[in-house]
Amino acid sequence: MSGSRASRARHPRLPARRAIRVAIGLWLVFGIVLWNALFDHAIVIAGRTYLYRQSQALRHNGPTVTIAGVMRPAAARGAIVASWWSLAVTAAGLAAVGYAASRVAGARDETAPGTGLAAPPPDSQDS
Repeated sequence: MSGSRASRARHPRLPARRAIRVAIGLWLVFGIVLWNALFDHAIVIAGRTYLYRQSQALRHNGPTVTIAGVMRPAAARGAIVASWWSLAVTAAGLAAVGYAASRVAGARDETAPGTGLAAPPPDSQDS
């Protein structure tokens, strides 16, 4: 009964243009969330690295490590890595949306206007 009228009423489909906009918006939001997650991961790893180096310095009477000396390069590197990855993933997602949108537009061109049915083949007797 998945194709029944009641089923379609409970799960209405978005118009194609709106679905494309929603997909684009979701990919952009995903890119931002991905950037934040990757940057946060880089900062967490840098914090652990600082704690390890500092504990080793205290244990072996070595030179102390400053948090700025560990965190600044890690933050810069984390921002670059997060930016490249989020850019690549977002670009791939937007390209997929563009490809899907072109397929939907191509499918619409092959249908009879307003019916959603396949257009009849052109009549060759009109020449």
